[in-house]
Amino acid sequence: MTHWLVIWIGAFVTLITFSYLVKDNPVYRFVQHAALGVTVGIALVVAWYHVLKPLWWTPVLEAFEGTRAPAAGLWLLALAPGGMWYFQLSRKWFWISTLVSGLFIGTAAGLAFKGMILLILPQVAASIKVVNPWAHADGPGGQALLASLNGLVFTVGLLTTLLYFFFSVRTDNRLLRPPMRVGRVMIMVALGAMFGSTVMTRMAYLLDRLQFLYGTWLAPLFSG
Repeated sequence: MTHWLVIWIGAFVTLITFSYLVKDNPVYRFVQHAALGVTVGIALVVAWYHVLKPLWWTPVLEAFEGTRAPAAGLWLLALAPGGMWYFQLSRKWFWISTLVSGLFIGTAAGLAFKGMILLILPQVAASIKVVNPWAHADGPGGQALLASLNGLVFTVGLLTTLLYFFFSVRTDNRLLRPPMRVGRVMIMVALGAMFGSTVMTRMAYLLDRLQFLYGTWLAPLFSG
């Protein structure tokens, strides 16, 4: 059972957040900054107990105690690049921090490039759809016709969308204008669906907060 103090704090924060709909106010900014501070504090605790302590501090400590291989003590050298980040606070020695930041940015860029390749290649393979109903294993039946029609619509949308963003040719050609218009419509439909999904997600958050205010906070006050 949730403690009554937690319920009242949650209701207070929710109402203060809703007050921004009327006008920006100091109490809302205080709650906003408090939420940011709590988030940073939780991130620090999670980083220590789930990353730094088990993967860095514990191996180093056990290496010095003799319960682990001495090579684990080399993790102590990680203090050097980690401490280089704090030179960002100095104008004179700021260049030292650029060495480690450049290393991390390069590593992150390489991992991001690898992730994008692994993400895009399956999408390229999945964009190849079957548009021939006779090519399906079950033959040209009802399900095969629907699948072929779906593949045809997808292929037309894919090609026309790519053509709309293909800037290497002149776009004033009469033959290219109709498919480019179709591509623009496809883009608008996709963006509209994404916007609708975002609105539904925000509405789900709003309904959850309203149910909390009515069912968890107000209902027990007037029922007892």
